[in-house]
Amino acid sequence: MIERTNVQVFIFTRYPNFQVLILKRTPERGGWYQPISGGIEQNETALEAIKREIFEETGIEIIKQIYDLNYNFKFTAPMSKKKMMDLCFAVEIDKIINIRLSQEHEKYMWCTEKEAKKILKWKYNLIALEKLLKMIKKEDLKTK
Repeated sequence: MIERTNVQVFIFTRYPNFQVLILKRTPERGGWYQPISGGIEQNETALEAIKREIFEETGIEIIKQIYDLNYNFKFTAPMSKKKMMDLCFAVEIDKIINIRLSQEHEKYMWCTEKEAKKILKWKYNLIALEKLLKMIKKEDLKTK
């Protein structure tokens, strides 16, 4: 039984080239790197949760587009041991900006595809990133 449903959101820009935002959790929260993530609150839609979590964890308010990566996964949270499910999305913004971190994170990095693949350790994060990259490449082919 799923005890909590979350959104996982990769924030990215294509200008001047592809970069994705990766956040480092504080040591008390595991200390690993990840995209934006957080629980969907009662009576909240996934889209509302995406916008709220992005603002809470980064201060970003202006979003160019939201993409559904059509990927979700179930897991047991390493620290709380709760059964969870993440719904995966991506959010495009116009350009790289400075981030205002929440208390959940201690560091952020704008990464190239190669850097992100090196930094992210969770299998599910890497699968979602790969889905984002394929989606972008497919869109780029259509516009050429």
